[in-house]
Amino acid sequence: MDYKFKVYLDNDSEFFIWESAIDFYPTKRPVKKEFEISQSLLDLLYLNMDDYDDIFKSIGEDVRGLDLIGDEQPKEIPPTLRNNLDKLAKEHVFFQLICLDWLDRLDRYAKGELKNTRKNLYYKHLTHIPMQITTYQHGIRTIFSMILNAMSSDKRPIQEKMASLYENEYDHRNSKFDFSQISTSFERVDNTTFTEVLYPEIIGDIIDFFLREIIKRELTFKQCRSCGKYFPATTAHGNSEYCNRLFQDTGKTCKEIGSVKVYKAKVESNPAIQAYNRAYKTHFARIKYKKMTKEYFQVWAEEARKLRDKVLAGDMELTEYEDWLKR
Repeated sequence: MDYKFKVYLDNDSEFFIWESAIDFYPTKRPVKKEFEISQSLLDLLYLNMDDYDDIFKSIGEDVRGLDLIGDEQPKEIPPTLRNNLDKLAKEHVFFQLICLDWLDRLDRYAKGELKNTRKNLYYKHLTHIPMQITTYQHGIRTIFSMILNAMSSDKRPIQEKMASLYENEYDHRNSKFDFSQISTSFERVDNTTFTEVLYPEIIGDIIDFFLREIIKRELTFKQCRSCGKYFPATTAHGNSEYCNRLFQDTGKTCKEIGSVKVYKAKVESNPAIQAYNRAYKTHFARIKYKKMTKEYFQVWAEEARKLRDKVLAGDMELTEYEDWLKR
C-alpha cells in the first residue's frame, strides 16, 4: 500500500492521521484531523445512507466498466471515478479511508501492478457499503439507547448492561454491533503521547475501536431536546439538555434555540406577563366592537408595558399592577 491511515485517542480527543504516495491522491503531505471524543461516531450514526446510494453506485459502475476479464492491458481510470472518491472523502472522515484504499488499488491497477484484479476491484465491494454502514448504525444505536443512555431508568453499571445485552449471541430482538478482532499497535504519536493506535482496514474497525473506548471509559450520552440526537452527557457540554449541532436551517445551534425556548417559557409563565397578556386581549377586543378607539388603546398599551416592566424589575407590586389593569 502507498498510504497510511491511523486512528488514536488522547484524553478527550480523537485523531485521524493519513499520508499518501498515491499518484492519484492530490497531496503528499500528512493530514491530521482532530475531533471531540465520540464526535465522528455520532456524525456517522446520523448520516442518511440513502443520500449516498447514487455516488456509491456511480463509483461501482465506473469500476465495473474497467472490464477486468481476461489479460487485457489496464484501462485508463475515468476522471469521474477519482472525482467521486474525492467528493465522498469530504463527506465524513471515515470515508477518507475508502478513498485512500480505492485510489491505491486503482493506482496499482493503472500501473499493471495489481494482482487478482477481479477480486481486488470487485465493484460490489463499493455498492454494498451504504447497506453495511446502515447495519453498523443499527448496532451503534442499540448500544447508545440501551447501554450508554444517561437518562435511562436502568442504573446498572455499563459493564453489567453490556454483559446482559450480549448474553445470547443469537438473540435477534435487538440489532447488536458485531465486535470482532482488531489489531492495534502501541507507539509514540507525538512529543508527549505514547498510546494505542489503530491502522484500520475497513470502517467497521474504526467504529469497533471507538465503541470499545467509550464503553471502557463509561461515557454516557443524552438525547437533545431539540433535535433528538445523542450528545455527550459530560465534557464540554456540561449538564445541558441541548447539543451544539446546528438546528435545521436556522443558523443557530440546538443549545441556542433551546435557551431561547426556555427563556420564553419562563417569561410567559411570569404572573405580570400573564396579567398584561390577558388585559391586552380584552382591550384589543374592545376596538373590534367599537368600545375603544385605536388611539386610546395605543396609549393604554404603552403605559401597561411600562408598569409591567416595573413589576418585573421589582419596583412595583403585582397586586398594584393588577388593580391598575382592572381600572
